[in-house]
Amino acid sequence: MGSRSKKAALLLFLVFSSITAGQVAADFWGGTYDVVLSDTGASFYDTDIVGLWPNYYAFVMRGEVESYSTSWYEGEGHSSIAVIVLGVYFLDYSSVKLTNTQGFSLSRTYTQASFTGSFYYPFLDDYDGGPRSTMTMRWHYKLVGAGTF
Repeated sequence: MGSRSKKAALLLFLVFSSITAGQVAADFWGGTYDVVLSDTGASFYDTDIVGLWPNYYAFVMRGEVESYSTSWYEGEGHSSIAVIVLGVYFLDYSSVKLTNTQGFSLSRTYTQASFTGSFYYPFLDDYDGGPRSTMTMRWHYKLVGAGTF
């Protein structure tokens, strides 16, 4: 076998191994990755940093419910993340959910990683004796390539 044939065979082996390793990692680790932020109160704030050096990704959730008024939220995320050992993930969807102890629920889903929104809050806020509120944001990613890069 010549030098050129050995190089071609090695390249073919590496390509096949990468594809197989990606599928094995997706099956073993799971084909999805979620980042979830949550907070309670009339004002909401949470943050998380995902990844390891040199790939860090900051996620931020902010929001506020105001008594019988227009309330707001904003989420800051990333359209793709690379998590060492696990792989590269692309955003499938992001979402926000607000609930309170009176049974009120608001859910919205987005296709982008960063989003803002407003809504009418038909209660007193937590600070004014209203029901306790919880805001949760989720960024749901699907595995597109596995590896140990």
